[in-house]
Amino acid sequence: MKGKSIVSIILLSAMLCTTVLTGCGENNEGEKEESSKKASVVSKVSKASEASKEQKASKPVSQASTAKKKEEKKKEESKAESSEEEVKTIELKPVPTKIVDDDNLPIPEIKDPTPDNWGEDINNIFVYNGVAYEHFYGDEYMAQEYSDVVSYIKKQLGKNITVYNVIVPTHMGVDLPEKFEGQVGTSQKDYMHKVVTSYTEDVIGVDTFDKMAHHRNEYLYFNSDHHWTSLGAYYAYRAFAQKAGFQPLDLMKLKTDKYENFYGTFTTTYGVPDLIPDTVHYYYPDYDIECQKFDEYGNDPWDWQIMNTYVDSDNASFVFLGGDYPLIVSKNPKGNGKKVAVMKESFGNFFSPYICYTYGETHIIDPRHLHIDLKSYLEKNGITEVIIINNVMASASQIILDAMRDMVSGANAVVEEVSNNDEESEDTTNESSDENGENNQDNDYNNDYDYVDNNDYY
Repeated sequence: MKGKSIVSIILLSAMLCTTVLTGCGENNEGEKEESSKKASVVSKVSKASEASKEQKASKPVSQASTAKKKEEKKKEESKAESSEEEVKTIELKPVPTKIVDDDNLPIPEIKDPTPDNWGEDINNIFVYNGVAYEHFYGDEYMAQEYSDVVSYIKKQLGKNITVYNVIVPTHMGVDLPEKFEGQVGTSQKDYMHKVVTSYTEDVIGVDTFDKMAHHRNEYLYFNSDHHWTSLGAYYAYRAFAQKAGFQPLDLMKLKTDKYENFYGTFTTTYGVPDLIPDTVHYYYPDYDIECQKFDEYGNDPWDWQIMNTYVDSDNASFVFLGGDYPLIVSKNPKGNGKKVAVMKESFGNFFSPYICYTYGETHIIDPRHLHIDLKSYLEKNGITEVIIINNVMASASQIILDAMRDMVSGANAVVEEVSNNDEESEDTTNESSDENGENNQDNDYNNDYDYVDNNDYY
């Protein structure tokens, strides 16, 4: 009974509260509306205030974020530049301090610091890790044609003249990573093997490929120029010495100097950007060797130098013989007493100095520019050995083949005879050149016989 009474009291109280609240709502509707308006304004002001606070708070955060992004971008750019310099440093191959004959060892693998990089073609030049390479597409037919010309020269010179042919790979043939095999150019090793196995038996062939490949991770070729380095030429000289049967010079016993920051033909002629600058090393004995250069008919001797050190870094490759000239003759009092003729293109400029340091008398002939009958010239000067040296690109050039053939066919002798009958015209030309200062010896290295005047790259 008592419990029921308490429940009744609670229910009664709840009913009274509800009545009061309902009544208040009915009697104070205006107040409720006013109150609602005030609440709405307060809410809007509150929200606006909070938004303003958030905006003010967010500004420093946004500025900090932007500054942070700029700093991160700068670090990334700096890191990229650093990475690029690092790759360039890796690609500058070493020059050894000791020459090691390792022909009996396996040919080393090519170091490839960027296995995921597949290079690119720029102006028909293949570029990989800041190094430029020329495409080579020589085939068996070209190799056979070149061998036939060499054999023809030997036949025309006769049995009393020993003929060597030194065939040289270019950069692409020696140290382009194996992943590019079959993708870029044809095999220079196969081409060279075809050349040296296709001569007549009386030609002594010198295949330099294995000798170069054994040292492929050394600085054998320039990064920005189509030529090999003096070190690369030295290894070819050692391959020749082995065939000719004499002890080669020790490179480490020669004096040496260098030009730095050299940009070669891939940059200056082909306009390929961002190549690694080169260092041009050159080597010479500690004594003087008499040297003269001659005009295209073997006349007009000028005192000359094997290493023309008057050049600057922009023309550093011209330190070797001063560039391509028709005829250069050196006489070495400390040589082996023998006389030799070197028939060459521009790769021979790097090779010939080692022959000058070895032989008693060396006649360096560029068949593109010298108009003589080679057999008569050899007999007149008592020369019994001829070294023909060409890189694979030159060996597949019709201009080179025609020039070599003309030297022994009598075609050049006709040109010489016609020229000698026109002395007055020649004198007039020389006088005009002298007036314009074009015969200044100090500027001779700018007369690039290599490809400018003859449309012949080598």
